[in-house]
Amino acid sequence: MEIKYLQLVVAALAIEIISVLVLVIMVAIFGPPDPEQAQAFAADLGYWVGPIAGFIFSFLGAYVITKNLSRSRIPNGILLGLLVAIVDVSILVGSDRGFEMIFLVSSTGRLVAGTLGAYVAERQAQGQIQDV
Repeated sequence: MEIKYLQLVVAALAIEIISVLVLVIMVAIFGPPDPEQAQAFAADLGYWVGPIAGFIFSFLGAYVITKNLSRSRIPNGILLGLLVAIVDVSILVGSDRGFEMIFLVSSTGRLVAGTLGAYVAERQAQGQIQDV
């Protein structure tokens, strides 16, 4: 089995960082100028942006990492999704927020997205899907 451990760890961290940057940019563009209001706006916006961005970037990350592999695409995609979910859960545990169902949905979405990204790369390699 060909597992790209270093690439997966780096990608998982990058996906979380990029997801946070998307939120910061959206708050900077659309948020109120008052810092306290902006923080509340970020919390509300992050409720949706985090899971959506995490899904999109997990999918893209898994696709990019696995598209040039000769084998083991699906296991690499699953591992990427799992690592991104672990990083996300670690951040949530450290943030003193109580459990919310969206956290479970978000983590599951990252795992599913990583698997789907690798699946698309696998299908494309088999010639069943044209370039994404």
